[in-house]
Amino acid sequence: MIIDTTEVQAINSFSRLESLKEVYGIIWVLIPIFTPVLGITIGVLVIVWLEREISAGIQQRIGPEYAGPLGILQALADGTKLLFKENLFHLEEILVYLVLDHL
Repeated sequence: MIIDTTEVQAINSFSRLESLKEVYGIIWVLIPIFTPVLGITIGVLVIVWLEREISAGIQQRIGPEYAGPLGILQALADGTKLLFKENLFHLEEILVYLVLDHL
């Protein structure tokens, strides 16, 4: 059986289309997941920014508007600092539990 080059090209182009359909399928699954996450994240940033601006106005002080445009980077910096300060794994408690479990 002899396969000419046009048949090989047709098979290759079909396989490319199938892989693109899989990629598009994955993208269409991820879009509804990331859209609310992005919306909620932006909403939280705006609410924190407004709260800081209103608090600064009520207290008649300069708000955190020096960290980036309109102080938005200040909220990101505070969130990042909070994440790094939080102990996700309490190693001491885990070790005590493991040691006491064997006694």
